[in-house]
Amino acid sequence: MKEIIKGSFQVGSNDNVSGILNTEDGSKEFNCWSSELFNVESHSDIYGKTSEGRYISLINCLGNTGRNMYGQKTSFNAKIYSHLMIVGTSKILPSEDFFKSISLTIDNPERMIPRHIGFDYINFPNDELLSALKKQEYHEELEPNEGAVIAYFDGNFEIFNQETKIGRVSASNCLSTGGGYSINGVSIKNKVVVNINFEEPLLLEEAFGRAYKLSLFLRFVSGAGLNFGEISLKKDCEDEHQELLVLHSNYNWGEDKKDRFTSDPLVDVNSEEFLCILKNWFDKEDRDTVRYSFYGSYFQEGYSPSRLIAVANLFDIFPKTIGEEKNKLPEGSPELLEELESRIKSDFEDFETIRQSLLHSISNISRKSLKDRIFERISILEEHLTTRPLGADDLRYIVRKAILVRNFFVHGSRNDRLFKKVDPFEFQSLFIDILEYIYGWSELIENGWSGENVKIWNEGHRMHFLEKTIIDDLRILKEKLEKQI
Repeated sequence: MKEIIKGSFQVGSNDNVSGILNTEDGSKEFNCWSSELFNVESHSDIYGKTSEGRYISLINCLGNTGRNMYGQKTSFNAKIYSHLMIVGTSKILPSEDFFKSISLTIDNPERMIPRHIGFDYINFPNDELLSALKKQEYHEELEPNEGAVIAYFDGNFEIFNQETKIGRVSASNCLSTGGGYSINGVSIKNKVVVNINFEEPLLLEEAFGRAYKLSLFLRFVSGAGLNFGEISLKKDCEDEHQELLVLHSNYNWGEDKKDRFTSDPLVDVNSEEFLCILKNWFDKEDRDTVRYSFYGSYFQEGYSPSRLIAVANLFDIFPKTIGEEKNKLPEGSPELLEELESRIKSDFEDFETIRQSLLHSISNISRKSLKDRIFERISILEEHLTTRPLGADDLRYIVRKAILVRNFFVHGSRNDRLFKKVDPFEFQSLFIDILEYIYGWSELIENGWSGENVKIWNEGHRMHFLEKTIIDDLRILKEKLEKQI
């Protein structure tokens, strides 16, 4: 929603502050002024009202007050930046108000839903359809004939609906019609709205947190170009006509741009398989931190050492079930290690630095390495890779090299002979791509993708594009390593 918002506000103890926010240019800067002194307290909430009677809530604000002097007159002004700006039929108290639902409008739903679902034209209708149209009583002056053109919506408003741990998640068509009664024609317009109905009412921060998690999941499944525009909230109250629109927030809801990935989504959102994945994905709440890290890398465009380190760390922080955190040691070795640990504690009592280093080394003997953790995720992919041009052995080959380069970026070590033939920066894009590829596909498979939907490998989507670039870069890497120095 883009408009120019004007209103009067209370800032601190001054209830006579005027302000304006021009959201048409995407600005989040709120300009306000008053003839009386006012102070913007850091992280405060500011409230106002428009001339139309709508409440304005600026949540978690930062800003500085300035002073202007014109002769004998003094005025005060401020530029205020808020974490959230919400306009509606009531003001928002973040620590007190509870919300029963949040809705996100998708600006480019064709990225998530096949283009010809639900809407179409009929040219040259048959006699049976013409006869049925003539029986309609709405427009007696219309006499459809064999040259008629009919635009229609099939009447299926619900796209999907699934109960999950973050609430009941649904997507629906919201139609608007225009024109008619004149020579200018008619139109059927549609918006796709994704909604979360919470099982129990939530405070504002938690409501936004769940919506943001859902948006990231849908952006991943649909492609990096999916963008969410209008956001609305419903308070937990009896007013069914309430309207609370979010004009801006500091969350990233996607990028409103055209990109080269124009494929069908990884999973058909109209299928039962998608509902299964949606439910299972949010059942695994302990993976939230890992997924935020994955999305943070996946939605980036540039490659860098810091990105490689971050995506490799995904596998180190991936939650493990009890009993899987450590490698199994040979029989009798735990007792020997326990005895060794006891001797180190006593014999090196006066050499604290050496003592701690040795004890740390012993504790890592049974700890699974980064390579072990990544190989575990590859094992989930293995069955599904048998028909793909990129096999599990290829993935393991690249991962071994990726870890060496990751370790160089972290520790600065060039001891391996790999670095005699390969500059560590040269193939960082390959190593980032392979780790994102392994994590992304293993998560989808683990959460219910059956491998039967051929659209999953559609060439346009970035996850499949990764496969093509990995194959090309792997060939170049092997050629370089096979050359004699």
